[in-house]
Amino acid sequence: MPERDAATQKRPAKKVPSIRRRYTSPAMRERRKRIVDTAHRILGEGGVTSLTIRRLSLEAEVAQRTIYRLFGDKDGVVCATVVDRMKEVRAHIARRQQTYTLDVVFSELDWMVSEMERDTLYARVVVGFVFASEQRQLEVQELTSVAHNRLMAWYAVMKAQGRVRDDLDIEQLAREHVMHEFLVYRRWSLGICESPQCRLELHACFLKTAALVLLGDDREEYLRKLSEIQKQLNELAPQPSDK
Repeated sequence: MPERDAATQKRPAKKVPSIRRRYTSPAMRERRKRIVDTAHRILGEGGVTSLTIRRLSLEAEVAQRTIYRLFGDKDGVVCATVVDRMKEVRAHIARRQQTYTLDVVFSELDWMVSEMERDTLYARVVVGFVFASEQRQLEVQELTSVAHNRLMAWYAVMKAQGRVRDDLDIEQLAREHVMHEFLVYRRWSLGICESPQCRLELHACFLKTAALVLLGDDREEYLRKLSEIQKQLNELAPQPSDK
């Protein structure tokens, strides 16, 4: 056998990634939705540990082999719940077709809190993904996309009007802002702050980031608004009891 052929024989074959078949029939789409909706509920009730393929199969009334065909495994199901939910959020925001003024930013942040209130148990689970020691990369990317897009959309409006600095790494600033925003969501998910306080903290978080990039009078105006919100937050803070 030629030396080259022998070396080729010894080299381990490359693992070919399995390609999951896509199902587009109405019946399979209906089953997929039923699986995702059921998984969403189970995750909200007890977190990731409560979700098993067997339980999901029973409660969604779908064969286990169908779940494996559609999602690959349990992680695929979890990911699908996050991706589908964030698609709904982005679609809702896109339908509004609004220019990102500060009022629009605040309105969207308030709406996000309302959505978390509407789906509290699930929201607590997925916010936890962002801070888990073993991160779910795709899920975190989906979850943080709206916060990132919101800041960048506002920045684009301000930049077009010549109202921002041009000496900053805006992408790095956006990444830091997103994590600060999710720290507020985390406080809400842990019950450290109630929804009214959460809304104000989100407004303050955005104002702090925005003030870093704005110029002149605009910066001073945002800082003034930030000071007003800080006063409101101080009023909401628990007061020490008199002894």
